[in-house]
Amino acid sequence: MRYLPIQELEDKMILGQDLFDSEGRMLLAGDEELSSDHIRSLKEMGFHGVYIKDNISADIEFKQLMKPEIRSRALSMVHNLFMGKEEGVIEREQQLMELVVDVVEEILGNGDIMYNMMDLKAYDDYTFYHSVNVAVLSAVIGVRYGMEEEELRILTMAALLHDIGKRFLEDDILNAKRPLREEERHIMLQHPKLGYEFLTKHYNFTPEVATAVLEHHECYNGEGYPMRKSGLEISIFARIIKLADVFDAMTSKRPYRDMLPPSDAIEYIMAMCGSEFDPKLVEVFLKWVAVYPVGCEVVLSDDRHAIVTKNFPNFVLRPVVKLLETGEIINLNQDRDARNITIVRLVV
Repeated sequence: MRYLPIQELEDKMILGQDLFDSEGRMLLAGDEELSSDHIRSLKEMGFHGVYIKDNISADIEFKQLMKPEIRSRALSMVHNLFMGKEEGVIEREQQLMELVVDVVEEILGNGDIMYNMMDLKAYDDYTFYHSVNVAVLSAVIGVRYGMEEEELRILTMAALLHDIGKRFLEDDILNAKRPLREEERHIMLQHPKLGYEFLTKHYNFTPEVATAVLEHHECYNGEGYPMRKSGLEISIFARIIKLADVFDAMTSKRPYRDMLPPSDAIEYIMAMCGSEFDPKLVEVFLKWVAVYPVGCEVVLSDDRHAIVTKNFPNFVLRPVVKLLETGEIINLNQDRDARNITIVRLVV
């Protein structure tokens, strides 16, 4: 299985994994043959690429961090939470708690698996996909940071809900296809506080959840918002969510800009270590988030093209790759003959 940018898809290619819309409904099932109508619809929805199965990638398999049915449930629940009314709060709260238990169990049960995939999402409903992605990545970071299971549940819940304050913003601000005006930017900056007030008024989650929602845009150096907290004054849950939030936002396609490859987003995070982000969390992040996700095409320093087949924690710049032209396997981390070969670009 390998990832292909949407513009490279062709009729009769076989889809590698299930695709869901922002409400958690299945759009296309894995192993389905793509038609020109499918491809056109995916482009219109804003999908940047999908995983496909073909001969060159037949031996490339990787385990997803979260089962498709749990991801579908998470998307549906987040969508209903953002779009729903205040009725049914008790039932919704219980459903969210059950979902978080399942997500945390999935992450804990996956051992040494890295955050290792290109996410498949449509930019038109970015907020819903983003909330689920931030929850999963936050949980991964929390596990590697050494959190206990109850802490992971608090973290995952807060990450799922971190942008809930955006439900109170006008669509022309939330999804503007232009730079925001100053007064609109001021309104946007209110969403952490709005989310905090909504959760404390309507839900009975542990106080750490609402606090993390309030603080998820605070910066380690004190230059964030809304309270300009710094360092360890900021909740550990908020510090983790901040990191996951920025990474997923930067690697997502938006109406006003294209997505960045993971390698560029990671370079930004490294550059802002100690100012925007907690250095200890960045250290964990850099070990467990793949710069070059499995199944993606890369360009090597000798101009050859290859597909990433395996990543190593602590050595994320030196994965195992499979040359597209010959099928030769090169372990950039261990092969002595490959010491002078580097990856220069991810093809997305």
